Amino acid sequence: MIKITIFYPVKSGDWFDVSYYLEKHMPLSKSIFGDVLKGIAIEEDTADLGVNKEVLSYQIIGHLFFENVEDFYERFLPNKEILFKDALQYTNVAPILQISKVLIWQTPWI
Repeated sequence: MIKITIFYPVKSGDWFDVSYYLEKHMPLSKSIFGDVLKGIAIEEDTADLGVNKEVLSYQIIGHLFFENVEDFYERFLPNKEILFKDALQYTNVAPILQISKVLIWQTPWI
């Protein structure tokens, strides 16, 4: 199992439309990756809970899970322009991408 993590750093003057990201971009991503996408998780910073934004590193962190890296690249590479163009609709933040091997995948936690 591999995990593609997309980090959107917190930077002064940047913007991020979370509603667009969740309601438009994520369905677009799911349609592109189809059945090779095994799971997703989206995290949002806690600034709305009163945490000082100065201590936060990322506004949004997205996780996409695949059986192997080839499945990701097979769907991502031919569609990356579509995804990048759509990203302009929800942010001006330059994302950071990480590809990781998942060592433990367990749900529910026991």
